[in-house]
Amino acid sequence: MKVGFSIAMLFVLGLGTSSVFAQTAVIANRTTACTLNPGYSMADVVETARNFEWSEDTSPAVVVMRSKVAASGVNGNFGPEFDFLISSYYPSYSDMVEKRGNFLRSQAGRNGRRGIAPFATCSDNIGISSVRFATGPGAGTPIPPLTAAASTFCDLNGATVDDVMAMVAGFEQSFANGATALVQSPSFGGPRRPINSRARMMLLFPSFDDFGAAWDRLQQLPQAANSENPISCTSPSLWAQYLIHQG
Repeated sequence: MKVGFSIAMLFVLGLGTSSVFAQTAVIANRTTACTLNPGYSMADVVETARNFEWSEDTSPAVVVMRSKVAASGVNGNFGPEFDFLISSYYPSYSDMVEKRGNFLRSQAGRNGRRGIAPFATCSDNIGISSVRFATGPGAGTPIPPLTAAASTFCDLNGATVDDVMAMVAGFEQSFANGATALVQSPSFGGPRRPINSRARMMLLFPSFDDFGAAWDRLQQLPQAANSENPISCTSPSLWAQYLIHQG
């Protein structure tokens, strides 16, 4: 089942850094997948969402939209069927529950899709996950309005999230160009999978130019396979990440 793209959908992935996240090692994330409706573009969705009045009582700390540039698919598909993701980030699960409760109470009796529904159609089922940064995000660092993000899903095969954190921290250090690395581990919703069996690694770059330079360096530093590392990851995806809101 799908529902029209709405204000509510904005409160449901990577991001740069925000001062609110410097206070905790694990933050909460809500993500949903959306498809553009005929005749509309990402520019229409992004402009409308950025002009929304984000209330302090109901808003996440950060909201980003991530549209696919070169996204890997599953089950033989060339890429995902959706066009973009909406990810909202909260400094804690308690804050997420409080803000979502306030939002739902404020929307009682209203049509929350008014003014934005024509642009896109989003899944009515969200995914909730925990997000950990490889190194603590810098307090007060602004998030670029548009930047590149690279991500991959990894099967743990008996390893732990801490093991994935060590891997992504190594990637972050090898790029050494201001890239931010994080690991997203599922908590609720999303595709059905065994608990603690999968995680998502993400690298967020200051700009597309920085991404290009970093990937060029990576090609010059091939790494030998580690037979003792049980973690296996899929082909990475490249995204255009739009900042929608930063509290």
